[in-house]
Amino acid sequence: MRHLQCAHGFRSWAGDLRPSTSHCSARPEPAVWRRVLVPEHLTLGQLHNVLQIVMGWAGEHLHTFSIRGKRYGDAHEGVLQFCTVANELPLTAFHLREHEGFVYVYDFNAWWRHEIRMERRMLRQRPGQLPRCVAGCGPCPPEDIGGIERYLEARDEHSEYEFLDWIESLRERPIVLEDLRDEVDRWLTWLDRRFDRQTVNDRLREFEG
Repeated sequence: MRHLQCAHGFRSWAGDLRPSTSHCSARPEPAVWRRVLVPEHLTLGQLHNVLQIVMGWAGEHLHTFSIRGKRYGDAHEGVLQFCTVANELPLTAFHLREHEGFVYVYDFNAWWRHEIRMERRMLRQRPGQLPRCVAGCGPCPPEDIGGIERYLEARDEHSEYEFLDWIESLRERPIVLEDLRDEVDRWLTWLDRRFDRQTVNDRLREFEG
């Protein structure tokens, strides 16, 4: 993520969120990113909740932040313990510099790795207006698809060319209307590459931390 602002003693923090695909550089990187404004007093635990909303996920898996060589996240019995409980640690504790970045990893099996960058301080943002997504690109990968490699494979399997082949196959088999609706919905989910910022901001307005 990126950005910070000051007005009337109130600060907000914002920036870009980009899933990292550096470990599979042979494949094209999905154009998926979000730019979000958040209050600077937000804790890492609350930031995790905001990231889940803007990415369209449900927060059902473990996560960790890696900031300046240290890891912060939820501590669970039987799981790697982190150096600090993130839910209690505000962003102000890190004194992040403009353009400084850190890493957010969600789901240790799928390893959804996101690069977050703080852009700058921003003025005249009222507390009631934050958090807010101000820009973004690309639909989020399905949460439980199994990671970036599996997502890229599934996206290839549901390309426009594959969709045309599927349409052609309908001529060669009997059609059950209810099954057809389900299949069309599945295809549309993959073919629609838009990011619905309005829906994200509707959810962010209900955000309570």
